Amino acid sequence: MKRNLILTIAVTFCLSLVATAVAQAADVSFSGQFRPRYNFNEDFTGVNNSGHHNFTTRARLNAKANVNANTSVFLQFQSVGTWGGVSQGGDGANDTRSSTGDATSANDRLSDVGFHQAFVTLKNVWGQGVDAKIGRQQVVLDGHRLFGHTGWTDGAESKDAIRLTHAAGNHTINYVYIGADNGEAFNSNTSDRVDAHVVHVATKGIMGGALSGIFVAYQDDKTSTGFDDNGTFYTIGARQKGKAGGLDYRVEYYHQFGEGSALASTSSFSGAYAGDLGNVTGEADMDAYMFGARIGKTFKNAGASPTITLWYDYLSGTDDSDISNGDWGTFHTLYDTGHKFYGFMDVYLGASGGKTEFMGLQDYAVKTKWKLGGGNLLKADYHHFRTATDLTTNATLVANMAKTGTSADPSPDLGSELDLTLVHKYDSNTKVVVGFSRYWSAMTLAGLRNGGNNQDADWAYVMVDTKF
Repeated sequence: MKRNLILTIAVTFCLSLVATAVAQAADVSFSGQFRPRYNFNEDFTGVNNSGHHNFTTRARLNAKANVNANTSVFLQFQSVGTWGGVSQGGDGANDTRSSTGDATSANDRLSDVGFHQAFVTLKNVWGQGVDAKIGRQQVVLDGHRLFGHTGWTDGAESKDAIRLTHAAGNHTINYVYIGADNGEAFNSNTSDRVDAHVVHVATKGIMGGALSGIFVAYQDDKTSTGFDDNGTFYTIGARQKGKAGGLDYRVEYYHQFGEGSALASTSSFSGAYAGDLGNVTGEADMDAYMFGARIGKTFKNAGASPTITLWYDYLSGTDDSDISNGDWGTFHTLYDTGHKFYGFMDVYLGASGGKTEFMGLQDYAVKTKWKLGGGNLLKADYHHFRTATDLTTNATLVANMAKTGTSADPSPDLGSELDLTLVHKYDSNTKVVVGFSRYWSAMTLAGLRNGGNNQDADWAYVMVDTKF
């Protein structure tokens, strides 16, 4: 026994020396994150209005290898899960993190670690001044507006993609291919797939900031509607962000066109496209848009150096006129990080617009930040939400949906949300975040989403975020 112990220690020591030597020779670095979070929720319906709570955890381990001057590899292992719950990637209901106390249910079935990111970067490909990033990766463009990683969620979002980047002087040009869903890779008898092609161009030094433009071709061959180009639609737009006259500002506009039949066919009022409102073809053309603006000011000489920002977003919706003309008018936010924009309670987190029953969204917001000293930062955001479609002039559409709430003449008012966040810098690697949010529901939201239950909702959390 003693001999085996000595041998084990010797082998372990030798392996550690070899691993260290390999890491140094290949320029390998390691980093990671550990982020447990306690959540408390009260929902809108009243069913769980007494509140329910849970703990969740994200754990990441990153390895970056600079293979040589032109090639690097990044691997990010991730495990997420709810305490006492079924693990991500597990194989059944018994796949929990603890046994029940007997030998036959020992905790040996966990399989919840996988790659969140795994890509190779090739610099200056064939001397053309283009860098290529190939593999599973986070795709973030223009402050997460249409493409983001939704980092607040435990799993976050990554994509199987190829990204080509050319950067010189003040400009950057990106092409991104995203393989979002490829059923034909596993079934030779189907052509079901969803792909996205993105061209993004950014230029610095414009009006005290940066101007960017984007073009996206989103091709959905998975949702069958019986028409050509079932779900192929296009997004084109521009974004300007910068500083002027002591103010921070951002303004952006995006327009969508193409084929909207796939979205219309899966909407809550798909029957209207079969003739209920005059369009007998069943085919829908995409005609949607989104507009956003922000202006803010930081008062550096005042106590707590407050920052106050006024914010407005408009995402178009579908109305009676759209259906009668055979159009789909609800803006699709693609791969956005809705949590960053439309309130921390994620009431409207959904790319297709279904969270407002495809009637669009208006967000009027006031956002503030206060530096309290001692490594503490307080944030307070207030949102007021409305539908983009004026329900009072679209009674036919509302009646077709049979979701009028309690009013025959429903208001576009969806309610308001207050988000309070306190960030404490515990040390250089760890921050503690405490948050509380409340949503004051309106009758229209109750009718559209919550089966007529007009309950307010609360959410609170405590999170420890350590990066190393």
